[in-house]
Amino acid sequence: MNRTARTAWVISLTVGVALATVQVAGANPLSVAPLTIISGPSPFAGCTIGASGAPGETLYPNAEEEPWLDVNPTNSNNMISVWQQDRWSNGGAHGLATGVTHNGGLTWNTNFAHFSECAGGTTANGGDYERASDPWVSFAPNGDAYQISLSFDATTNRNGVLVSKSSNGGDNWSEPTSLIRDSGNRDVGFAFNDKESITADPTNSNYAYAVWDRFTTPAGNSMANIEGAIKARSFREPIWFSRTTDGGQTWEPARIIYDRSEFNGTIGNQIVVLPNGDLINIFDEFFVHKNSDKQRGESISIIKSTD
Repeated sequence: MNRTARTAWVISLTVGVALATVQVAGANPLSVAPLTIISGPSPFAGCTIGASGAPGETLYPNAEEEPWLDVNPTNSNNMISVWQQDRWSNGGAHGLATGVTHNGGLTWNTNFAHFSECAGGTTANGGDYERASDPWVSFAPNGDAYQISLSFDATTNRNGVLVSKSSNGGDNWSEPTSLIRDSGNRDVGFAFNDKESITADPTNSNYAYAVWDRFTTPAGNSMANIEGAIKARSFREPIWFSRTTDGGQTWEPARIIYDRSEFNGTIGNQIVVLPNGDLINIFDEFFVHKNSDKQRGESISIIKSTD
């Protein structure tokens, strides 16, 4: 989810690399397959939900943004890709689309989890948000797949992080589980969850980990003036975490695992599981002004969990 509006580039989602010959030192030239287009006409073409009414706001139908792909460790012919479908110029999309192949990428089918109203989200299933963003997908060692979304409203401050699971290689997805859901009540402060990722534990099919940053400001703020809060140095942006230990049947309550100090932020969290089961979370950390360590600027940081 972009914090500021930017031009959306209309592109076709592709998998693979353009036909080319790559010379590797000490090895024979390596030929790779031509590009394969896996996206088609938008499955959300008839949806009219999501406009905020902001000046200059533009919807780009059939635009695909922020793709991610993972390969089933039990069957390399099975791959799942996820992306934003129908991007808005000021952040998010009509929904997150999913591309699935079971024949090594020769053919692809498209479906979607219920992460937004355009994608079948309702009050009953917990996906009743106007937009979705920040797609991510990860396979467990038994072939289960987990997909995650930042879902939010364009007309209110409501937002959350949702997870859905597939047990058949991405052909079908469970109703979403809400890891965190903020009303964004401006009388008690504004909170926006952002840039989440999900990692299925490659050593244990029962475990998967979700991590994200959560931008919070004092009362009276909204998503529309996040940049103002940053410039005014009136915010916190700690790292939040949730996990499942039973194959996605339940998820632990979301909690803070890192909070450096006020006026400093984190973004781009991603968990990697070491061979011994320890977790490493790598992220961007930035300091708007000198903190207690007399630091300012941005750095790549890591934190580790052994339990």
